This record gives sequence, structure tokens and C-alpha cells, in this order.
Amino acid sequence: MAPRFAGSSWPFRRKRRLAGTLHRFSIMRPTIQTLTARAAAVLLASSSLLLAQWAQRTPATSPSARFSPAMTFDPSGANLLLFGGGTPLINAETWTYDGSNWTQQSPGTSPSARWGGQLVHDALRGVTVLYGGLATNISVGAPNSDTWEYNGTTWVAAAPTANAGPRYLYGACYDLLRSRMVVYGGYTSQLLGSNNNQTWEYEGTTWTQITTTGNPGALGRPAMCYHPVLGKAVLFGGDGFAGLTDATWLYDGFAGTWTQVAIPGSKPSARNAASMVYDSVRNLCVLSGGQDANGALSDTWTFDGTRWTQQPNMGEAVRDHALAFLPTIGKTVKFGGRGGPNSGQTWEFGSGVLGVGCPGSNGVPQLSQAAAMKLGQSYTLNLTNLNPTFSAAALVFGFTQLPGVDLGPLLNMPGCFAFTTLDASTSVFGAGGSAAFVWPSIAGMVGDNWYTQAACLDPGVNGFDLTVSNAIFATIGD
Repeated sequence: MAPRFAGSSWPFRRKRRLAGTLHRFSIMRPTIQTLTARAAAVLLASSSLLLAQWAQRTPATSPSARFSPAMTFDPSGANLLLFGGGTPLINAETWTYDGSNWTQQSPGTSPSARWGGQLVHDALRGVTVLYGGLATNISVGAPNSDTWEYNGTTWVAAAPTANAGPRYLYGACYDLLRSRMVVYGGYTSQLLGSNNNQTWEYEGTTWTQITTTGNPGALGRPAMCYHPVLGKAVLFGGDGFAGLTDATWLYDGFAGTWTQVAIPGSKPSARNAASMVYDSVRNLCVLSGGQDANGALSDTWTFDGTRWTQQPNMGEAVRDHALAFLPTIGKTVKFGGRGGPNSGQTWEFGSGVLGVGCPGSNGVPQLSQAAAMKLGQSYTLNLTNLNPTFSAAALVFGFTQLPGVDLGPLLNMPGCFAFTTLDASTSVFGAGGSAAFVWPSIAGMVGDNWYTQAACLDPGVNGFDLTVSNAIFATIGD
């Protein structure tokens, strides 16, 4: 069953707002219809209290604030691996993040302190590769040109027969189909601020400069990630000789070609110092922050291979930050950067849980999703801890997250909070205190954000005979 709408068929127009009520349960008393009308009014009136899809985390331990650290996923430990960065003193610390907490590692050997390098994980060889970076903040000295590999325990200095030369603040990714690190552009000298248009690859033995057909031009601080569905690297932005660019490029390593993408519709503004990573759950590249002539930027975009889609604002402008995707939690993780107080904060972007439910006669109702929301595929939501006599609820779907509207004083539902606006709804019925809702085929647009929360029938539990579950949010992927 698809969510019900007022005056609209499915699929619906994005941003349509309901002015009606939740669909009335046949087993509910008439007072429930009055309740849902009042609840809808509260949610709609509160829709201006928008929070971003980004959620700040508060791990017990964390790296100190820093800019331009290197970070990527390390499958050998199912963690993110972070190295270096400026604090503003340059450091050589190695940290891992498991989705809950940061842990500082103590490897036997380590690269020297640096910032502006990049990490990629070599899935074929099971090591994480670090190249280059800069060891100073003052305008002297050349960037590093060394290659290091982390095996999950310690760093090992690699000995390639050739290298890409001194460079930092370049674009980098791991070409999964061809099993090699790809590097583009970057600065070869801090004193001269020189950027370049070179493409280099490292397969574990040596660095090779690739002579390509076409290229994005000399660029410093571009954002880059690999899109395995396309089988190509994606590059966006950077600063060239003509200034900042808003161009999107694809690199086909098999053909050795760079091709600029003609983007339909909106796209990120020209910038450098942004970060981009591939979300393997939703098959999208996620671009975050950066800077233009006016300073650090706060926007977030996703790229599906053809179109850019702007996401809700992350709340803090930031540049020169680390970004990586952690598959074990299905989220993009951001750490560090310049431009705001979030330079020492951990943020996550992706499907996840918002808030908690309020206690009912069978515990706190729990809402969960069976798998990621993907275009054209089924999507299952599961509800548990319902009143087992009825096992009934209304699922409320919205486009806008609410900051936990207190339904106690508003609707005589103490301890209950609303986390989504009311844009659509449907009823669900189960048995034994559990229920499931199966959306047969997701429709809409890739990149659309959904927020869902359940209002659960529980007569006598409070003045309105309803409890609410936690909320979940998801982004439509392809």
C-alpha cells in the first residue's frame, strides 16, 4: 500500500503538504480522528523548524580539532581510518572510528606529520594507501612525495619504482574495477601555489603518469570519488588558472579519457576545498561543503551519475574536512575542517534513527527499516512493541524533520515527541504487538529525503490513546 494523499495520486509532487487528517482506523474510537487532526496541525505549524539530515555524534573519545586530515574506510577492521591533519600544529596521529567511538592507534611505524594528503583503501591488496601531503603551515618547503600503506596494525613505507612527485590537496579515489589509486591535480609547491593537470595511478608497485584524452585543466583542491556503478571516477570543482570551477568530470580509466558532464538542472556552485565520497548503500556520490570567494559553504549535494540533487543544509559551513563512507552503519562520516566550531566534531549523513518513542502498555514502540530506500525497489518498515490487543498504527511520512515537538502539553501525550511533518500517511495492522508495512516499489526522485514516524493505538495509555515510535530518515538511492 502506498501512502495516502489529499487531492493527489501516487507518485506525488514533492513538497506537497497535507491539510487533512490521518486516515481513520476502523477500530478506533471517533476521538482518534479529532486527535489526528490536531496532531497534523501541530506538525504542519512546526515545519519551519527545519533541521538538517546531518546529525552530530558525541563519541566518548575523539581526535582534536584539525583541518585537512586524510580519511577513508578500512575494511580490514570495519572502521574508518584517519591520519594527520593540522591542529594547527601538524600531527602524525592515526585514529579509527567504528561508528560509535574514535580510538587512537599506536602503530610501530608511521608517516611523518602532514596535512593535505589523501587516503584510499586498496581493496585488492587489503591495505590503505597514503600519498604526499604537506608538513608545514608556512610558505616554504616542498610537499611530500612518499607512499605509505597501512595494513590494519602498522604503517609500512612503500618503495614504488616511480612516484607522482611532491603534491598535496589533490583529488584521489580508488578505481575498484581496475584495482588502483587514481590521483588528479593538486599543488606541487606551497610557495608558488602551483596546481597541475596530471593524472597518476598507483597499482601497488609503481606510480604511472597517464596520458589522457582531455582533462579538467590544472586544479587544486578538487573533490573526487569513484562511482562503481558508472565504472568511472567523478571529479567536481577546484581552483584553476581561471578561478573556481563548477564543472563535473568523469574519468574512464579503461579508455584513458576525461569527459565533462553536461548537468541538467541545478548543481553545486563553483568552489574548492569540498569533500566527496561514494555512498555504497544508495549508489550516490555525496559532496559536502567547500569554499567560494565569500568563505566556507554549508551545502550538501548528491550525484547519481547524471544529476546533482541538493540535500538539507548541514548547519555549519566547513572546508578542508575529511569525508568517508562507513558501510557498517550505512552513513557518510565527516570530521574536522576549517570554518566553524565543527572542526573537532563528528557528523553523520544517511539513513538513521531520530529520537526515541514514548512508553506504552507494551514498552516503547520501535520503528526500523529492513534495508535502504532505493528507487524502484520494495521498502519495508517494521514496528514492534505495539499494544498486542490491537497491533495497529498510523505511519506518518514527511519531507521535513522536526526538532522533537513536545506533544505532552499540546495533545496530552506526555513524553511523546514528533520528529516529522505530515505529508502522507497510511494505516498498518499486525498481530502480537508487531506490524510491517511494505512499499512495493519506491517512486519519487533519487536524493529525496523521507522522515517516518508511527502513531500507535494504545487505549488508556494517555489522554489521546496514542503513543509514538522513534522516527527514521532515509534518502532515495538508485
